[in-house]
Amino acid sequence: MLTEIATWLYVPGGRLSELLPKAARTADGIVIDLEDAVHPSARAGVRALLPAALATMAGETSPGVREDRRVPVVVRVNPVASTDFAADLAAVGPLLADGRVQGIRLPKVESPTDVSRAYAVSRRSLDQPHLVPLIESALGLRHAAEIAAETGVHSITLGESDLRADLGLPRDGSDSGLLLARLTVVQAARAAGLPSPVASVHPHVTDLDGLRRSCERLRQLGFYGRSVIHPRQVPVVRSAFAPRTEELRWATEVIERAVAMDHAGSAATTLDDGSFVDPAILRQAQLIHERAHA
Repeated sequence: MLTEIATWLYVPGGRLSELLPKAARTADGIVIDLEDAVHPSARAGVRALLPAALATMAGETSPGVREDRRVPVVVRVNPVASTDFAADLAAVGPLLADGRVQGIRLPKVESPTDVSRAYAVSRRSLDQPHLVPLIESALGLRHAAEIAAETGVHSITLGESDLRADLGLPRDGSDSGLLLARLTVVQAARAAGLPSPVASVHPHVTDLDGLRRSCERLRQLGFYGRSVIHPRQVPVVRSAFAPRTEELRWATEVIERAVAMDHAGSAATTLDDGSFVDPAILRQAQLIHERAHA
């Protein structure tokens, strides 16, 4: 179920019972946060509540949630080097094994060793790619390609708040200092055959115009979808990353021409506007079509 998804809504671990059912009615995917959103002293209690909270979200104990509205859930655990990591994996493992959780976000990943250590444990529950490393430091960026290529990785993304701090970037709203990091992660993901990265959160919850503009820039860089921290951000992100009408029209025409090319035994042709169609262009058209109908 961890296909390309437009919105991933973070739900604080300390408010699972209250917020999970609402999140299931709102977002395309859910990230349960056991890291930054939970005080260290409360983490054991949150882990114990995970099964019941997920049952509530799925409608097993709450008639207000439709059974057919099942959204994928990933859990952001604590860093591999932390004292909480083993306990997090022990709690999440059974949920991963029975399909109530579909993936694990690994924060502050700085080397492929972090990934291999995590997968050595989590693969006992699910032996297929399900890890989503978050690259949040200059050192992590340096090893982005190796991290993306590590066994067990489903996709990679940035944690831009931590990255800004690590790089010493001013918090003035400018994205220019993050450009290289963003391009690095997109290229690392695609080189490893992974999905386009999900963009990091926009921390200004009430700035929906700024969110829209930011999504447009990230879309142009090769990101698809975004993590969000409030339900009001969801429709903005969905709209920003959805294929445009003209894009879908172009993709449909390319796919139709590709069918005709195949019947004619041709490897290339042109559209009515004179633009060229070959296998590479067809791949782009198919991706647009898939996202439009996701």
